[in-house]
Amino acid sequence: MEKNGNMEAAFQLSTTATSASGSCGVQFVFTDIAGNALTAPIAGLCYISEVSTGLTQDLADTSLAVLTNGALTNIGGAGPSLFTTTAAGLLGMTITAAADNYYVVFVLPSGRLLISTVCTVS
Repeated sequence: MEKNGNMEAAFQLSTTATSASGSCGVQFVFTDIAGNALTAPIAGLCYISEVSTGLTQDLADTSLAVLTNGALTNIGGAGPSLFTTTAAGLLGMTITAAADNYYVVFVLPSGRLLISTVCTVS
């Protein structure tokens, strides 16, 4: 919806995770709220959490890197990263961490949190 010349959009997220020893590859597909493919990239912040609510950030021995599609820039140690999807809303990343369950939490420009399904590092 257009408001004051700014696009206020709502997004959905689908996640495909591939677990491995010491890492987990994750592919994300962002769509609009109706499930339609995006036609322009979106950007925001993301971080890793060990809880499904995304209310805690896991800083200990975790790192994110681009796997395929999109861009990811770490903005401070093991803290949050800036992400940018492709125009089609695609983003791939690798989580490198100790064995545990992790969630990728996306903070969109609107402030809304999108939380991935679980990604298990074995």
